[in-house]
Amino acid sequence: MPTSKANAKKERILQSALNLFSRQGYHATTTKEIAAESGVAEGLIFYHFGDKRKLLLDIVRNFSFIPQVQADANALAELSTEEALVRYGMKYLEFLKLNQEYIMLIWSPEFVNDAEVSAEVARLIGGFGTAGRSVLKRPGASGPPQEFTVQVAMMMITSSILVYFMLHSRFGEGFMPLGGEAYVRELVRLLMHEWS
Repeated sequence: MPTSKANAKKERILQSALNLFSRQGYHATTTKEIAAESGVAEGLIFYHFGDKRKLLLDIVRNFSFIPQVQADANALAELSTEEALVRYGMKYLEFLKLNQEYIMLIWSPEFVNDAEVSAEVARLIGGFGTAGRSVLKRPGASGPPQEFTVQVAMMMITSSILVYFMLHSRFGEGFMPLGGEAYVRELVRLLMHEWS
């Protein structure tokens, strides 16, 4: 089987598993259902992933926001700190909207206390600080912020945007009067005001 076809089937399996896990729950979903939804033989799931648990962990690892930020690091570095943070925040909000099933899966009651899934989620969240370095540390700036300051700033932004997204997902657009960009801009303005 050519690599592109194999990769396409693997991606279909990942997406189908994500859809089913987020709709039905991980424990209620069988590999037979994943195979049927993705249009592949059940054995292909075991070939690519080993078992359902490894498939789940692969999903958790591969739906990350950090590669998107790293790809835009040079463009963000050209902007003012405030505008770079706004762009970062808007990209994160867009990521959340596009990957709502993933967000609901990793924060579901099924996995909040799962040590392996939590370790992967913690690793992904730790990447926000790494991504934040390109946004907050500027060449020629009068003393870059301390590492823990970068971590706290990025955690403030991402957690606040996550809560905003979750509230809108649950209660609708009318729940908070600010639209996404207005919310992100106000959040960044508050952060910058406190920082200076």
